[in-house]
Amino acid sequence: MPTIHTIYHTGFIVENLDKALDFYTRVLSFNIERAPAISETPWISEVVGYENVKMRQAYVGVGDGHSIELIEYVRPHGEKRSDQFDRNRPGSAHAAMVVDNVPTWRERLEAEGIKTFGPQYERELEYPWARWAIYFQDPDGNWLEMISRNPKPEGSEEN
Repeated sequence: MPTIHTIYHTGFIVENLDKALDFYTRVLSFNIERAPAISETPWISEVVGYENVKMRQAYVGVGDGHSIELIEYVRPHGEKRSDQFDRNRPGSAHAAMVVDNVPTWRERLEAEGIKTFGPQYERELEYPWARWAIYFQDPDGNWLEMISRNPKPEGSEEN
């Protein structure tokens, strides 16, 4: 049987790569792990299944080996989905990150005008369950989640 070695990245489609990079680096304090580049080859067109593709892309992350790939389709350019707010539709997705302090992050995001969802109280649960959690969207409507939880116990294989 073939083997999957690692989860490499999560891809988000954005309208403007520069604006998305500002959000992920300035607001979320991510690092640019691969600088913006243009992909415009027959190979990338075959990979994504569109003819004559031109995209700008960059990778951001926190250095743990899993990046978020930000992709701006220059050609073919797509329009923003009308159901982007509906996170309960099949095919919707989110990327989650473990953070040090969800309430502090909530304040920071809301100070930037970003609406957050999530309880204002902490749950008393053991690892791997979240004690705090919030959902929010990036400027393009991609869903993100932040959680705080207890440290991973030695010997645990749970994620």
